[in-house]
Amino acid sequence: MLDAALLFLINVLWAAAYPMAKFAISGGVPSVTLAWARWAIALLVLPLFARFVLRVPLGLPRHDLLRALALGATALGLVHILVFVGLRYTTAVDATLLLAGEPLVMAVMAVLLLREGMSRRSVLGLVSGFAGVYLLINRGLLPPLDNSGTLLGNLLVAASVLVEGTGTVLSRGLTRRYSGIVVLFWESVGATLALAIPAYLFWASSSVVPAAAALGAVLYLGVVNSAFCYAVWFVLMERHHVGNMGVFIFVQPVFGALMGVLWLKEPLGVYTAIGSAMVLSGVWLTMRATVDERVETHALR
Repeated sequence: MLDAALLFLINVLWAAAYPMAKFAISGGVPSVTLAWARWAIALLVLPLFARFVLRVPLGLPRHDLLRALALGATALGLVHILVFVGLRYTTAVDATLLLAGEPLVMAVMAVLLLREGMSRRSVLGLVSGFAGVYLLINRGLLPPLDNSGTLLGNLLVAASVLVEGTGTVLSRGLTRRYSGIVVLFWESVGATLALAIPAYLFWASSSVVPAAAALGAVLYLGVVNSAFCYAVWFVLMERHHVGNMGVFIFVQPVFGALMGVLWLKEPLGVYTAIGSAMVLSGVWLTMRATVDERVETHALR
């Protein structure tokens, strides 16, 4: 249950990522520079976590080191460019719904690439969670017909979901053999290197001096989202099926909607309430499935 609580917590913290990113960008931080900065900050924090908390060395064999760098460059680096560019051409509704499809990608790829099975209860949790997110985003059974996104933007966001979901599953292959914090560190190196030149070009072309509050948002994304949340995620990947973990991502739209109700005084509609209940039911079903799997495994021993 502690692991489930940690998964719940980091997805609540991740729910604030897009509002924080939007705040930083509106405060003068270029989008790709922001993506680079959050991983550069993580590079400073993760070695401390590895040494003083988990007490593990950061070394990897050369072939796995190159694999981790490549995964970081794509699943943590390229993904941000695809999302930021895609969001320019599509609507927030379409983009959020597409991003919510990541747990589905992770579940399918975990079966295809890692041969991880999913119990019937886990599948029900996945379906319930996705249906709940659909209702949350659309505020109804049908998406807004007067606010449809363009094909290019949707394709870019969908590509980012496919790349990130597949990269997460492939990272699970590494965390089976090494500490998750070590894998994350080297993937962060890959992301930082891949984003360095685009980040510099975006920064050089901007004439706006970032506000202090915007830099605070960058710090939050680097320390809380990139270092802490991803560290917990990668460590938990050492001992859990990534398909089951992915269901907890559905928590993010729930708390995004809750933030809108509490902070922006948005109305709590019936579909928001139903969608949130379905997401939380999906998470509960997945938690129960994970507990049952552990009991069965222990009994076989």
